[in-house]
Amino acid sequence: MIHRTEARIFSDFITQEIRVETDNGTETPKNEKAEPLSLEIKNFLDTIDGKSDLLVKPEQAVNVTKIAEAALLSSQKGTPIYLDLR
Repeated sequence: MIHRTEARIFSDFITQEIRVETDNGTETPKNEKAEPLSLEIKNFLDTIDGKSDLLVKPEQAVNVTKIAEAALLSSQKGTPIYLDLR
């Protein structure tokens, strides 16, 4: 007989904590915390040095910036901001 366990995974963007809940209880896996932008910059520099491949493509970085700016503008104006991301 195969017993299948369903799990629910929760993560907190600010604290970078991860929690896995199953029928058997809750587990909080240990993970190394690092500021996401620092990781992205380190990856970019490592790519220049030929140590790794670029994880975040330029188009993705541009879109993230557009989304962040639109979110800020939307909160200031109190209206939705619509984007055409490519």
